[in-house]
Amino acid sequence: MKVYELRNVGYRYPTGEWALRGVNIEVRKGETLAVIGPNGAGKTTLLKIMDALLLPTEGEVLFEGKPVTEETMTDKDFRKKVGFLFQSPDVMLFSATVLDDVAFGPIHIWGKAEGSKRALEALKFLGIEGLADRHPYNLSGGEKKKASIAAVLSTEPEVLLLDEPTRDLDLKNRNFVLDMIHRWKGEGRTVVVVTHDLRVIRLADRVYVMDGSVIFEGSPRELFLRPELIERANLDAPEIIKLFHALGIHEEVPMSVEEAAEILIKWKREQSTSKSSTLKEF
Repeated sequence: MKVYELRNVGYRYPTGEWALRGVNIEVRKGETLAVIGPNGAGKTTLLKIMDALLLPTEGEVLFEGKPVTEETMTDKDFRKKVGFLFQSPDVMLFSATVLDDVAFGPIHIWGKAEGSKRALEALKFLGIEGLADRHPYNLSGGEKKKASIAAVLSTEPEVLLLDEPTRDLDLKNRNFVLDMIHRWKGEGRTVVVVTHDLRVIRLADRVYVMDGSVIFEGSPRELFLRPELIERANLDAPEIIKLFHALGIHEEVPMSVEEAAEILIKWKREQSTSKSSTLKEF
C-alpha cells in the first residue's frame, strides 16, 4: 500500500526561488525511507509538504490515495496518523511545562482528559515522566529531544516524519534516537527521515538523494556503491567503505562491521588462492 505519492511536486518560495521541482516520490506502508542531500536541497520543505504544513506550488500530493489539500492541514484524522519531529526541539516546546507541550496534540484530538492521559503515557514510555513539570527551556539538548519525541508519540501516529533527528546530540542520545527508529521499524510504522547520519541511512529500506529534485533512488547498499552521490549529498563516506575502495573491492559493500569482516575473510581467501595458482604456473 502507498502511504504517500508525490507527483511532479514543486515548491517556490515567496522570493520566487524554487526549493523543489519535478519531485516524484512514493512512500510505502511500513517502510523506512531516508532522504539525503546537501544543505538547501529542499529536504525540510519536502517534509513540511508531506505534513501538510505547506502546499506545493505545482504538482500533487496524495496521502493514502487522497489529495492533500488546505483542508488536510486541520484534519484531525490526518493529524492523528502523521507525526512530525522538527529538527529543532525548541520549535515544538513552547508551553510552561513539558507535560503541556506533550499534551497539546492529543488534547486537540481526544479532549483534555484523554489527551492528558496519553501525554503522561508517552512520557512514561520514554522514561522521562520526571520532566513533566519542568519548563522546556531548562532542559538539556537530549532531554528536549526526548520531550519532542514524546509530543510526537502522544498522538500514536502511524507515519513519522523526522527532520535530522540525531543532529547536535551526544553519542548516548544519538543511540537513543537510533533505537527508537529501529523500534518503529519493527512495529511496522512508516518512517520518513531526513538525515546526514550514516547510521540512520543504514536502517532505511530505501534512500532518496535530493538536490532540488530527486537524483537517486535505491537501497542504502546501492548508494554506498556510488561514492560520487555520497559526496554530492555532502556526506563523508564511512571509513570501511573507503577501505574497500582502496583495496579494490567494489562489488560488495558491507552494511555492518560483521558483514565487512565476512567479506574481507572471503576476499583474503580468494587472493591467496589466486596467488597459489599463479605460483603453480611457474
